[in-house]
Amino acid sequence: MSHEDKLVKEYDCRVQQILKPELNLKHRTTAINTLDVPVLVYSFGIVNWLRKEIEKIDQILREQLTTENLPSDRQ
Repeated sequence: MSHEDKLVKEYDCRVQQILKPELNLKHRTTAINTLDVPVLVYSFGIVNWLRKEIEKIDQILREQLTTENLPSDRQ
């Protein structure tokens, strides 16, 4: 398993944990920005991410938000 795969798996796991509790939209957004995004941001200087990989991660988050009936910024 590559570093990218491990990071994406950790990111996905954290997003799922945040979406489980009954938090309002503001608190979920804050939690994602505080707890999930740093997992990837810290790796940007170390791992050579391809644009397609970053778009895939974005798509995963959007799908999870849609499943939870939460708006994404593109709606």
